[in-house]
Amino acid sequence: MRVTTLAVCAMLAATRASAGPATWIEVKSAHFTVITNSGDAAGRRVAWQFEQIRSGLSGLWPWAKVDGGRPFLVFAAKDEATLKTLGPQFWEGKRFRPTSFWTTGRDWHFIALRTDVREPDDVSANPYQMAYWSYAHAVFTRTFPRSLPEWYARGIAEVMSNTFVRETEMHVGRLMQGNINIMRVRAPIPLAEFLAADRRSPWLTQETGIQLFEAQAWAFVHYLMFGDEGRNASRVDRFNRLLHEGTAEDVALREAFGDMARYYEGMRIYVTRRVFGYARIPVSLELRPEGFTTRALPPGEAAVLRGYLHVATNRPVEARALAAEAAKADPTLPGPWEIEGALLDTDNHREEGKAAYTKAAEAGSKSAYVYYRLAQLEWVRNADRALQEKLAARLETARQLDPANAYALSFLAEVRSSLGQREEALQLATQAVQSDPAVTYHRMALARILWDLHRPDDAVRAAESAMKTADNETERQEVQEFLAFAARSRP
Repeated sequence: MRVTTLAVCAMLAATRASAGPATWIEVKSAHFTVITNSGDAAGRRVAWQFEQIRSGLSGLWPWAKVDGGRPFLVFAAKDEATLKTLGPQFWEGKRFRPTSFWTTGRDWHFIALRTDVREPDDVSANPYQMAYWSYAHAVFTRTFPRSLPEWYARGIAEVMSNTFVRETEMHVGRLMQGNINIMRVRAPIPLAEFLAADRRSPWLTQETGIQLFEAQAWAFVHYLMFGDEGRNASRVDRFNRLLHEGTAEDVALREAFGDMARYYEGMRIYVTRRVFGYARIPVSLELRPEGFTTRALPPGEAAVLRGYLHVATNRPVEARALAAEAAKADPTLPGPWEIEGALLDTDNHREEGKAAYTKAAEAGSKSAYVYYRLAQLEWVRNADRALQEKLAARLETARQLDPANAYALSFLAEVRSSLGQREEALQLATQAVQSDPAVTYHRMALARILWDLHRPDDAVRAAESAMKTADNETERQEVQEFLAFAARSRP
């Protein structure tokens, strides 16, 4: 496959999924972008709901990093037919037909939902549960300096996912009947297995196991937050503070809760109840949907944005068809080249992908990832100064487009250090760690730069902190090799 694929992918236009009427509207609030074909009012309401959930999270947990990381792009589809064009994979075979779904891309977290579904007032399943789950999970996983235990990250996301946003208040932690039903008919996962489960665990790699694990995670966290008339809430707060300070999970559990067996037994009794508590939080009256900005999206831009979503969900046929549609509508757009570059890159066609990304950059791409990835693809070991300065320029552009992009910051920090600009490199690496503290790469970039600054003790401390965040053998080996090198080389 060559970069010229883009020139001929108009042939795929016959297979493209046209999403309702030609007019798509962009609604921008302070922290969310909504793309909708459901009209101005519906788009504003969706943005308002997400802003309220963000505000509620910030109120419940002031330490939570509700901002930073990849921004959220929300597709508010007017009906099932439109949602199907955005996520056709869910309508293939015997898969369920969601009312919302989410995925993560290179520049965005994507959420897609329907605006024509009823938002119930009772304890029925929230139609936007998957959308809210993804937002809560993203906030929590980027807040803490170490990877959260799976039971806690998923349990918090499950509890928060059943949030209902009303005109004057939000209901947080409403009953999830499906989870209760599972817990009442299936034997619970033994406590030790439950607390120790990671992404490799059978409980998280098999469909029936995942269903039970997430139901139990919901029940356990819901009990800790709301059970026993809220008597455990202060312990949950202490657990959060300890994790936020970087305390190891087992130590944090012991200090905050003591013997977890008593809470496990409490949960087993809790799920047999008929009445469950939840939190009522007043909505922020300062958030007014009429203050959000709106504009009609040109057809080419609308096609590109939908194409990005299909790239993220690994639907190359639909993505290329929309790229062709966008290029036909406006040949000057960088988006079609961005889409083609991402698809080629995913298929490991590095040179062709680099050529497509270069075309996107020359067309004025506003994607931070384009410039970050170009720098990666252009990098070579022992690069001369001219190439290093070129890479620094690419990464500076990425930083300007997305100042919180921690990977671009770390890469730029290492390039700046190689260029001898080590104080600036130190600032960049420190910012990367602050922006995304749970990623080992950022801490190791900081360690290497501290070593270059002749601060071996600080470098070793940074590497030791990286060992705490390492969650696979490759990362642990990298840290161990650096520590061994430091031990050999320190005066």
